[in-house]
Amino acid sequence: MSGLSYPRRLVGASLKLAEGTLLVGAPWYRVDYAEVIGHGEDDFQRAADNLFSWRAHRAAHVRVDGKPSAGEVVQLHFGPTVSPCRIISVERSRHRAVLVYGTMHGHIECGEEAFIVEQGKGGEVTGRCVAFSQHSWWLARVFSGPACIVQRWATKRYVRGMGRDLVNVV
Repeated sequence: MSGLSYPRRLVGASLKLAEGTLLVGAPWYRVDYAEVIGHGEDDFQRAADNLFSWRAHRAAHVRVDGKPSAGEVVQLHFGPTVSPCRIISVERSRHRAVLVYGTMHGHIECGEEAFIVEQGKGGEVTGRCVAFSQHSWWLARVFSGPACIVQRWATKRYVRGMGRDLVNVV
């Protein structure tokens, strides 16, 4: 996929990390956060809708311009920053919804992030975010510690945003 800011061999690696079939080491910072966000078909559908409508991102104060379709370029707005990403893959089945995007040149980070909603056999609905990244923006590199804290905070907000009733969030 052209325009991505990370190595081509790692395209799709966030899902492999989630499956446990790949490990990425230094210099990549890894995030893997999961939480039970509901129970039953209605909660699964709401979580998938929150993911694909970008409402889960808005729960982390990230506004996204663009459609969640494979190959599309979207713009993530967080505070004063605008970061381009390419949608790597999208999946929506009866009990699983997945959205993966990779960073493009100009993004404040360099890497890939997978957002996963799954409904287990017992009905529990789990939201999960798995990512690997490095800081691209000079300010994030200088303030790496705080930048990682913000990244972990946003990750939790994305996951929790999947499970909330966010219809009216703008």
